[in-house]
Amino acid sequence: MALVMGGTGEKRGSAVLDGSAAARAAARLSRSGIPCRLGARPDPAGGYAARYTVRVRELTAEWIKHDQIGGGSTRHEPEHDSGRYADGLHRRLEKAAVRSLYTLGAEEGEVMIAVRPGRRYVVEELRFQGSPGRAVMSAKADPAGRGSRLSPGGAEAGASAGADAGAGAGAGAGAGNLLLGMDPEFILMRDNGEVVHASAFMERGGLAGSDAVRFRGEVIYPLAELRPDPKPQPKELLCELQRAMREAYALITDRTLSWRAGALPYTDFPLGGHIHFSGVPLTLSLLQVLDNYLALPLALLEDPQGRVRRPRYGFLGDFRRQPYGGFEYRTLPSFLISPFVTKLSLAIAYLAAKYSDLMPARPLNAERYHRAYYEGDKAALRECVPGWHRDLSALPEYPRFACEIEKALSYIESGRTWDESRDIRPLWNIPSMP
Repeated sequence: MALVMGGTGEKRGSAVLDGSAAARAAARLSRSGIPCRLGARPDPAGGYAARYTVRVRELTAEWIKHDQIGGGSTRHEPEHDSGRYADGLHRRLEKAAVRSLYTLGAEEGEVMIAVRPGRRYVVEELRFQGSPGRAVMSAKADPAGRGSRLSPGGAEAGASAGADAGAGAGAGAGAGNLLLGMDPEFILMRDNGEVVHASAFMERGGLAGSDAVRFRGEVIYPLAELRPDPKPQPKELLCELQRAMREAYALITDRTLSWRAGALPYTDFPLGGHIHFSGVPLTLSLLQVLDNYLALPLALLEDPQGRVRRPRYGFLGDFRRQPYGGFEYRTLPSFLISPFVTKLSLAIAYLAAKYSDLMPARPLNAERYHRAYYEGDKAALRECVPGWHRDLSALPEYPRFACEIEKALSYIESGRTWDESRDIRPLWNIPSMP
């Protein structure tokens, strides 16, 4: 849906992020893998760039305005029936704008994006209502006092004022009909380190199938993906996962191939462990809970090489809405690396969906820990663990998952990490011999 406009009234009442706030925002965006030139003049050497303004509210683009030469503009809105943008470019712009604001802890604002040939984009300007500097993450607690408990030594690492607006409601309040799903990936490897494409054994669809990646300009299907039926409880979902594994075992007839999981068992193919949620509202607050209580401990447990996956993959707050009305959280590596890591991931995902309003800590809002996450600084991230454990152990259903969480605490404190060079089949009781 498009509307031709002559003015730029949407700017009224908003303030441009500039000065030191823009510098802090640019550093955070760049670290997160988002190209930006905040406060910089247009680069003539960069060639022609079409410019768009994207108005974001509650993780959705309300409208996208194409700013034309001469002062006119064309405004595009989502399709009425689907709530989605029909044009692929507009969907990419929405994703870039939502990701940019989420990275800064803001639920609402306008993002100015320059689009160049080859699907390249650059964030050039950010506008917020009121004082724009408050939208940029800092090491200070928000006015409600949320988010300081995970930070060590009394230092506060709370959510911004923008994030706080969504935190008060708490995603857990709407989790009465919760369903959890997943689609973790693994790859097949020979003893000499060569990858064998999963498509040699598996169709694209099904309970166990192959998954696509774009590699050197070509779409190939090297990854194996498990798609168990969703369930309301982690234990039930784990049973469905084991059923999907048995299906994969029946399809992958070459028993000499090892199954590898984790973040980056093979350099060219980063792996993901996506967790699906339905029956719980998607909010900025819930995404922050998943980042701080789930992605953070997994970053401490992962093979050190796994950090190379970030920020192109595994960036904080990565999500995708799904046609069934829910969403998938896409930040995690493939937790198929072991049953323990899978159980831990599902347990915390469940607790986050049920009790996010009781999980207020946001250490990743602070520059120190945000930088540590992307740089793989486990020593810094480990400072957050005592508070992480304290918050989880206070939750109503913690005793059900205490075994996995206590085990994770022990591993993290000892510096133990998973090994992505090993075959995961023996850990899952999958036969590795004919």
